[in-house]
Amino acid sequence: MKNVWLFSLLVGVLSFASICIVQAQQGGTPVKELQQWAERGDADAQFELGIRQITGEGVEKNEAEGLKWVKKAAEQNHLRAQHILGSLYEDGVAVEKDLVKAAEWYTKAADAGLPMAQHSLGILNDLGRGVKKDPAKAAQWFQKAASQGYAPAQAAYASKVERGEGVEKNTAKAALWYLKSSQQGYVPAMTRLAYLYYTGSGVPVDYRRAAAWYLRASRSDEPWATNDLAWFLATCPDPYLQNGDEAVQQAKIALKMLAEAGAEERHEMVDTMAAALARNGEFMEAILWQKKAIALLAEDKDVTDEERKELEAEFKSRLALYQDQKPYTDKEEEGEKGATALPQDTILQEENLPQGKPKSSKPKRSRGTVV
Repeated sequence: MKNVWLFSLLVGVLSFASICIVQAQQGGTPVKELQQWAERGDADAQFELGIRQITGEGVEKNEAEGLKWVKKAAEQNHLRAQHILGSLYEDGVAVEKDLVKAAEWYTKAADAGLPMAQHSLGILNDLGRGVKKDPAKAAQWFQKAASQGYAPAQAAYASKVERGEGVEKNTAKAALWYLKSSQQGYVPAMTRLAYLYYTGSGVPVDYRRAAAWYLRASRSDEPWATNDLAWFLATCPDPYLQNGDEAVQQAKIALKMLAEAGAEERHEMVDTMAAALARNGEFMEAILWQKKAIALLAEDKDVTDEERKELEAEFKSRLALYQDQKPYTDKEEEGEKGATALPQDTILQEENLPQGKPKSSKPKRSRGTVV
């Protein structure tokens, strides 16, 4: 089972500056009143006025003036202002990019207990941006924020625990933290939890739970979550959960979402489309899409030579299957010995999975799926 979300568990899907700016725009205090309170030294008013001026929300956009007010609020120990200021320095918005200053402001808010700042500081420690790279310290900050119920940090901490980076490896503990994050609606955690169920890492192999979490994640606006569902439906070892037609539809949606986001077509998604078409019995189209995946992989500069060699072998082996009029099916995993279920996971009671007999993958007449 493919899963390409692991890094996003740490860095998040959106920049923290944009996330916090959206949060700060809540409320409808008139600008004149805000200005008056800000000039009197009210930190909340300074913060909101600054954010409005930086974003142009309801006022004339003025990044320099907005930065001034956010700084004033931050200097009064306004925690969200400190975090936003760190985000602005990290992203280079309204101010020259400065990762050291970003870390300094994150630290002020993190030390005071703001979970978003703790998560942001953990990311800098994990990547060595503005501070010395320190996986152990990153894990500590993620844990602090996770313990306060902050979903992105729960997923980030789970990722560290799953891989044993900066903290003792414990896949069962990681699964529980992914579940906590997933139950708050954090999509990358959902797909990773589904992957753990699919492979039996930290939990028993459970294809139905994997299907349910992939299905829920796919309702988001994240193309990779939709791609994960398509791959699952096309390649799951359980024939009762395979659905070639739905896999093709989901693969198309994922590719469309990626294109609408202005991103280039990825070999992983093209590979998924090929697998979906093959599961649906459309082997001629599957062959064309798989050849395209191989070509895109050859051009991908983001993969190492070792990764390229391994993926190329996988892609070519799938191509050979399609040429023999056979769909690709993932190998059934045995799972970790002694893994126990998560009693807190009620996903099967919440999602209605389809029942029925396995669908055939016999060759069908071409429907002309365009490569």
